[in-house]
Amino acid sequence: MNALSPLLTRLKALAALPIHTVTWGLVVIFSVWIVLDMTYLKISSGLSQTTYDAMVRNRLIAAAPDPRLVIVDIDEASLARMSREFGRWPWPRDTLASVQDFIEKEGPAAIVWDIAFADADRLSPGGDAAFNESAKRSLHSHYSVVRLPHANDHLSQLTHTHLPSLWIKPASKEIKPATLALIAPVLPNVAASKLGYNNGYPDSDGVLRRYRYSEDLHDGSTIQSSPLSVAKSLSPRLAEVITQLPKVLDKHGADSGTLVVWRKHADAYPKISFADVFAKAEGAQPLSQIPSFAGKVVVIGSTAPSLHDIHPTPLAAFQPGVESLATALDNALNERFIAEVPRLVQVLMAIGLCAALAFWVRRFGIASLDGALVILPGALLGVSYFSLNVLPVFIDLQLAAGAALLFLAALRAWNNFRRNYWCDVPESMTQTAMPMAVMGLRSSSDQPIADTGLDHLMDLLERHASHCRVVGGDVTSTWPSKLRWTELACFAALYGPESQLNQLKPTLPSHLRANEGVVLPSGHTKTDIADAAVRVYSSLT
Repeated sequence: MNALSPLLTRLKALAALPIHTVTWGLVVIFSVWIVLDMTYLKISSGLSQTTYDAMVRNRLIAAAPDPRLVIVDIDEASLARMSREFGRWPWPRDTLASVQDFIEKEGPAAIVWDIAFADADRLSPGGDAAFNESAKRSLHSHYSVVRLPHANDHLSQLTHTHLPSLWIKPASKEIKPATLALIAPVLPNVAASKLGYNNGYPDSDGVLRRYRYSEDLHDGSTIQSSPLSVAKSLSPRLAEVITQLPKVLDKHGADSGTLVVWRKHADAYPKISFADVFAKAEGAQPLSQIPSFAGKVVVIGSTAPSLHDIHPTPLAAFQPGVESLATALDNALNERFIAEVPRLVQVLMAIGLCAALAFWVRRFGIASLDGALVILPGALLGVSYFSLNVLPVFIDLQLAAGAALLFLAALRAWNNFRRNYWCDVPESMTQTAMPMAVMGLRSSSDQPIADTGLDHLMDLLERHASHCRVVGGDVTSTWPSKLRWTELACFAALYGPESQLNQLKPTLPSHLRANEGVVLPSGHTKTDIADAAVRVYSSLT
C-alpha cells in the first residue's frame, strides 16, 4: 500500500487540475505525437494501411475494366502443355516470337511484355535470333526493363544514349547525363524498341498500393514506365497528363507513386492461355476459342505461382503482377488517378480536430461528447470511404479519426478521476476546525445535475469554492441511454466551509436554486453529511 501512495497522490493532483489546463495540455501532447508519428515514428501507419485496404476491398463503386485490355497468360496449364515439347520455363524465344508475330498481324493497339529479356539463351541462340528479328518487325510492342535501386546509379555506365526510348524527357545539354542502374534487354532490337520499367514499389508492409508512372532523375531527365510508354504511343496528351501528376514523397524524399485505382476484384481482366495462342500461331487447333486482338492492348505475362510474379495488394494477398500491370495500364489509358491529401494537411486536420474538441469541452462539458466517442471517428472514416468511392482525391482522415478517438478517451478517463475528486469527501475535511455546512441545490427538470450538469457544477467549485465538494449528483447515463429518473437527478448538495458556500450562491446559474443549508457540528462523519443532505433535499421540494 505504501508503494502505491505516491502514485495515488499524483492521480489526485491530476484530478484537481483545472479543466482548461488539462484539455489544452492534451492538445499540445497530441499535436507533438501526431507530428512525430507522421514524420519519424510511423507507429500508426500500419493501422491506417490496413483500414485503407479494407475500404478498397469493400467499395460500392469501382470502375469497370477497360474492354480493350486482355492478358495472354503464361499460366500453369500453359507451362504443363508446352513442357512436353519445350521443357520447363523459360522456353526458347522463338515460341515467344511466334506469338508476337501472330498478335502483331491482328492489328493490336499495343503489345506489352511483362517479361524481361535480360539474358541470352545460350541453349537456344536461334530462338534469340528469331525473337530479335520479330522485335524489329513489331510496330506495337513495348518491352520491360528492370529498374535497380537509384543508390546504384553511380555504379552504372548506362545513359540516355544507350536506351533513348526509355527516356520521356532528356536532360539539358549543359548538364552531365545521369547514369542509370537497370537490367537492360540483351537483344539489340528489343533494346532499340519502345521501353519502360515495370517495377512495383510496395509500401513498408510489402503491399502494393501505388504505381510510379515516371521517375525524375537528378539531371532533370525523366524515364517512363511501361504504362506510360503505351499511353504516349496512343496519345501524346495522355503522356503529358501522367507526367504532371502530383508527386507524393516518402520519408526519404523519393516519389512514392500514385495510388492505384483498383478494379472491384483482383481477377478483373480476361485471360487467354499462352499455349492456345501459340497453338493457333503455329496453325494447330487451340483448346479454346481465340478472340481477335485487333485494337486490343495485349499484356503478355504470367499468373503461374511457380514463376513467382505474385505480390500482395489491397484486393488479394497473392495477386499476379500481370494483373497489377494491367490495372496500371487501364488507369493510364482512362486517366483514372486518385490524388492524396498531403501529409502536412493530414497533420493540420488532426491537430485542428483536437483543438476543436477542446473548445467544445470548455463550452459544453466533457459528458456532452459521450456519443462523439463512437460517432465522430466513424463519421471521419465514412468521409474517407466516400471519397474513395466517388471522388478523384482520397481524403485520408484516418489519422484525424485515430487522434479524435484517443483524445476523447483520454478526456473521458481524466473526467472520471475529476469526478472522484470533486464528488468525494476526504477524511481530512471532516476533521477540520472550520465551520462546515451542507447546502442543497435543485435544478430545473430540463437541466438535471447529472453528466454535463455535474461537469458544470464542478467547474463552479473549481473557480469559486475549491474546498467544497458535491454530495449526490452521482447520477450518470452513458450515450445512447437516457436518465430514467430525471426528477431525482435534479437534486444535489454541496459540502464545505460555510463561508465558501455563501460566497458561491451568487455565482450559481439561474436554473439552480439553493437553500440556506445546514451547519454541521464538529467531529461529524460522512453519515452525518448524508443525513444533512437528505434534510436539505426535503426543504427544496
